[in-house]
Amino acid sequence: MNNSHTKRIFEEAYRTIEKKEVAVIRDVHGFPERDRDIISPYLMLFICHSGSSRALYDMQEVVFRPNEVAMILPNHIIRPIDSSPDYSITIIMHSFAFEQDMTQRRMTHDRNKFHKTPACRLTDEEMAQYMKAVELLEIISETPVSRYPHRHDMLLAQTDIMTDMLDACRRDMDQDAKPIDRNRSIFNVFCNQVAIHYREQHEVAFYAEKAHLTTRHFSVVIKEVVGVSASDYIEQYLATQAKNLLSSRPDLSVLQIGDHLGYADSSSFCRFFKRATGLSPREFREKNCK
Repeated sequence: MNNSHTKRIFEEAYRTIEKKEVAVIRDVHGFPERDRDIISPYLMLFICHSGSSRALYDMQEVVFRPNEVAMILPNHIIRPIDSSPDYSITIIMHSFAFEQDMTQRRMTHDRNKFHKTPACRLTDEEMAQYMKAVELLEIISETPVSRYPHRHDMLLAQTDIMTDMLDACRRDMDQDAKPIDRNRSIFNVFCNQVAIHYREQHEVAFYAEKAHLTTRHFSVVIKEVVGVSASDYIEQYLATQAKNLLSSRPDLSVLQIGDHLGYADSSSFCRFFKRATGLSPREFREKNCK
């Protein structure tokens, strides 16, 4: 399956996800794009059936292999690198509203552990059981509310079951895992905080305070982990969000995109974008939206 076909599959899922609440996307054999940062507003589960792939997840390399289920949290940076010819996955996507309901429903479920180690490895038996649960989830998601009046609650309940299945596998894996060093733990929290607060907080000092560190010490820690400063990470994150919006949302003006990303006016957003990418927002849109 070529990249353009995979990209069309994702575009269709994005168009319908808010109405469907949960999308099950089968037989995906590649990436929609390679070597380009992607930020999705939706939580996604990737289930690997065969082959393998490599990507950068918040600037850290991850490898995805058969019998693994990876959870990619909303608003985090993914950069696909490559995949093997036999790569085959199923993707589950949650709408924003559905994921909010799941978070409130499952306050005890710590999704952040999947940021530290995105993939959870299942045995053959566990994978077979998990895919049976996926089949039922797909049936519910594809059935209209007129047929299942309590469809939303059914989706929540089925996702609860699948969450418990992953949690059981995760506990076994975490028992054998090496403790994450303090600096990497600080970086993981930083990534999560940026994903939450990027629209209103662009300054390193805000995130340093969250980590109970001075701005200087915090910046040193982030650079030690990923090789770029905290301010550079924030800038790259905002530039990626801006590029995604400019290329995927032609209905939004440059002013509206800048406002969405927390810039006081169009000129300050344009100056930032030009500095980060070498192009003005208008030039980037003309080049990437033909």
